Amino acid sequence: MTKAPAQDRGMRSRDAILGAAGELMSQHGYAATSISMISAACGLPASAIYWHFGSKDGIYVAVLEHARVVLLAALPSVEVPGTDVTQRLDNFLQAVGDGFQRHPHGLKLLLGLGMLQQGASAAAVAEVHHYRNALVTWAQDSLTVVFDLRDRPEVSGELARFTLRTASGTAVACWFEPATTLEIEPLRVALLALAAHHGVPVGKASAAGPRHGRAANP
Repeated sequence: MTKAPAQDRGMRSRDAILGAAGELMSQHGYAATSISMISAACGLPASAIYWHFGSKDGIYVAVLEHARVVLLAALPSVEVPGTDVTQRLDNFLQAVGDGFQRHPHGLKLLLGLGMLQQGASAAAVAEVHHYRNALVTWAQDSLTVVFDLRDRPEVSGELARFTLRTASGTAVACWFEPATTLEIEPLRVALLALAAHHGVPVGKASAAGPRHGRAANP
């Protein structure tokens, strides 16, 4: 009779620690987030944190795993709808913008931590790369559909990496200027230009398509 309630309390404690750690690490980065800060934020003693996660690196890996699972589960299908490049690109960029808006902390952890990995364990760094690679794969598969690049994976890969580098630069900028936003329209123009540079047909109307608003801060 007491086992289930104890397990529930344990899960609630773990979730509270994970939530507090994710919030702090997305704001301050891995290196600047201490166990004492996490303890104060979640209201649990440091001993409970060590019991659940073993170490600061253990928390870091768990935070990244959780953010990756939640974000990837929320991403739309790579079968981007639309009758032409213009519509499909608009729909893809809408998905990117929505992802930033719905998962600001997860994206900030993913995209802005490259400069904060010093001192992290090999497992933590590996999870960062796993997280990034999963997003690159989604972006590449989506852009393959957007620009009809099934026979040109090198081009879709370049477009995907460019998209995430742009998003990464925005996330890093947010560490210094929190009001920084992801500019969707310049990204749209750049993707069209890069595709055209590789000889990909983008359509006459594509470059003058509807303008997008800015995505929320990552």
